[in-house]
Amino acid sequence: MTDDNRVLCLSVDADAADRIAAPLEWSYPRITVIGTADLDEGIAHVEDGGIDCVVTDRSTLRERPDLFSTLRRRHPDLSVLVLSPYDAESGSGTALAEVVDFLDGVDDEAFGGWVANAVVTGPDSDEPPGGNRAEDVVRDVRHGLVDATSPLDIEHAVCDQLTMGGRYAFAWVGEYDPGERQVVPWVTSAAADDWPTSRTFGIGTGPTSTVLERVLRTRETQVVEDVATHAEDVPWREAAVDRGCTAAMFVPLTADGELRGVLGVYTDADDGFSDVDRSAIGEIGETTAHVLDTMAIRGEYDQQERVLRRYERLVETVGDGMYALDADGHFMTVNNGLLEMTGYTREGLLGEHISVLLDDEDVQRRRETIDHLRGTGDDETEALEITIRRKDGASVPCENRIALLPNDDKREGTVGVIRDVTERKKRERELERQNERLEAFAGIVSHDLRNPLSVAQGYLDIVAERAGEIEALRNVRDALDRMEDIIGDVLALARHGQTVTETEQLTLRGVVEDAWSNVSTEDAALEIEDSGPIAADRSRLLRSLENLFRNSIEHGAEDVTVRVGLLDRSAPDADEQDGAARSTGFYVEDDGPGMPAEIREHAFESSFSTSDEGLGIGLWVVREVASAHGWTIEATESESGGGERPEGSQSSEDERSESSGARFEFGDVRERPE
Repeated sequence: MTDDNRVLCLSVDADAADRIAAPLEWSYPRITVIGTADLDEGIAHVEDGGIDCVVTDRSTLRERPDLFSTLRRRHPDLSVLVLSPYDAESGSGTALAEVVDFLDGVDDEAFGGWVANAVVTGPDSDEPPGGNRAEDVVRDVRHGLVDATSPLDIEHAVCDQLTMGGRYAFAWVGEYDPGERQVVPWVTSAAADDWPTSRTFGIGTGPTSTVLERVLRTRETQVVEDVATHAEDVPWREAAVDRGCTAAMFVPLTADGELRGVLGVYTDADDGFSDVDRSAIGEIGETTAHVLDTMAIRGEYDQQERVLRRYERLVETVGDGMYALDADGHFMTVNNGLLEMTGYTREGLLGEHISVLLDDEDVQRRRETIDHLRGTGDDETEALEITIRRKDGASVPCENRIALLPNDDKREGTVGVIRDVTERKKRERELERQNERLEAFAGIVSHDLRNPLSVAQGYLDIVAERAGEIEALRNVRDALDRMEDIIGDVLALARHGQTVTETEQLTLRGVVEDAWSNVSTEDAALEIEDSGPIAADRSRLLRSLENLFRNSIEHGAEDVTVRVGLLDRSAPDADEQDGAARSTGFYVEDDGPGMPAEIREHAFESSFSTSDEGLGIGLWVVREVASAHGWTIEATESESGGGERPEGSQSSEDERSESSGARFEFGDVRERPE
């Protein structure tokens, strides 16, 4: 019987018509039931069409003998059920006098039973239309669970059926939440609205102390013979005692080894649960468990379907090409990104071997990569560069990341992502050309500029020997020395400005002392306040420190003091064997006249200088060296900078240069370049 059936209940006895219609409306709330004692009105309903079944009784046919023949003659395919009550030694009953093409299956048998019981049940009876025997309840519950898909369906089919008619006082179904370790009653009997159902029952981890804990632990049915005096805690004990309940029964709802919940049933019968009751409730528990298991599996399946659809949408919308291959390398799945990349249709790739896109060399390299992945035994991925042949013959440089499909069979398939790296290859080639130009430029600077510079310095020495040191010659010598410094800085940037990939373990003191010895220090002083290990490219770090020292001396006083030390060592370091703290950087500062904020803001720019001499690239080189190491650098005012000058010394505004009186902090020096 479907939700669209229309049933006509026809009887000359109005009460009988109501008794026939009532159980059908109660059992099948979504079926349209028409009850009437007016036979002509009933025949008119049949003539109008849309009636699927007619239910009548023997007394009606005796009063209108033409009714049955009329229905048979005009509507030979119409299902007709004729009820006839009888008396016997075992009691009264109802016989099915005639059934013509009656509805199929178990539902139809239950339907007939409900109608038959309705005829012998008095209008004032509070028993359920389907009967109040234990076997009747089992049948009705099973009938109601056939189409159950939600907790409300379970409530109607199980809890309401158990309590309707008063055979059992209260019934509930609880879900066990293993994460929260509690039983949550999410279905309760509508016939017991006054029970305090809005609560949960905790499940302890210690010795068993409650009935529910014993049910969950043993997964066996527990019967409480006396609710009021039972030694263990019973769910809703107080409410059950107040309502006259004498016994309770708790059934674990398990199916295929999975615990889905607990069924609780209470009775107020003086003798508690009979053997028939226990058997019936046990059967109901088994049926309910299977329905809950089916609902849970259906929910898990629906969840997996939703997840799968989300993944499918993600795969189809991602720009990279994605695929799945079987163990022999044939396409099983491809996404839109791969179709756009290759120019093939989906049908053109599915089932084809991957060699349709790759040359023999790339195919062999993929095989070697897959063999390596199988050998590792881990869920790893590997990437290799390949060249995709498009359908139109064009070649596309790509990166292919490969992973194995999980499979118990040793011949696993593979999945992969293919990314077009055309733009990356262009950038790499452009970078190579830039490096070549930089190398050529460095060669020009190193040879074509330094050679004539050396010649000029040599002739200057000859002139100085013959004419003596005069002011003009000193200016020329300073200019040539400045040119040599500039050439050194430019070479450092051209050849060593890229990221540092190889470092050596140095000590701050050692590299600082070496850099200081490479600079003409005159009357300047160096103070190394503390030292520590540092991993760096020695030549580049030397160049950076030399520039800082040279600028401090050139733009500070002749007797400037330069200090070098470690930054804050307060943070503990697990890498130190003695558990001591370790610095995360170092600083270089001097006690010159100070560095104004407007100068510090631009100090590291290649085109900035406070002096009319030079290009101002000294600190730019320092910044580039720090950046190549992955360090941070910050220019601040040193605590000893900007103070009063020694007596007799003077300082012009131009002498307040980019590093005098400054403090330079190199941070994150513990980060090791990869």
